[in-house]
Amino acid sequence: MEKFTEKYKDFMFESLQDQLKDKLTEKYVSLKRGILDLLDKSVKDNTKLVNVQNFINSYLKEPEKSNMIGFVQDSEIFDFYLKYQNNIDELCNDKNYFDEVPKSNNIFSLYKYIIEGTKFAVIETLKIMENELFKA
Repeated sequence: MEKFTEKYKDFMFESLQDQLKDKLTEKYVSLKRGILDLLDKSVKDNTKLVNVQNFINSYLKEPEKSNMIGFVQDSEIFDFYLKYQNNIDELCNDKNYFDEVPKSNNIFSLYKYIIEGTKFAVIETLKIMENELFKA
């Protein structure tokens, strides 16, 4: 007698990590998985991948109007930065975020610079993930 969990393993997912982690490339993979965790909490009915895709699309169009649970308040964003610091710093460097003077972006504190850099990294990573997960 075959086990239910073995027979239907392709249809049973506990999280977006389980569904999508194999589609992610290795570059910034830790950050991507952290964002999948945020999406898992934020997308209603994330069993339908079209809902995840729509959420990512709307977040990229208007990040200030969309909220990812666990990535709203500055303290949450700072904690997210601390957890994924290496990937965030690498991506910001790769995308020339550090080339811009903070004053030109209306940033006047180190704390705010980290917050805005983290938001930038998440948006850039979502663009990469959108391609990897839904367009490849």
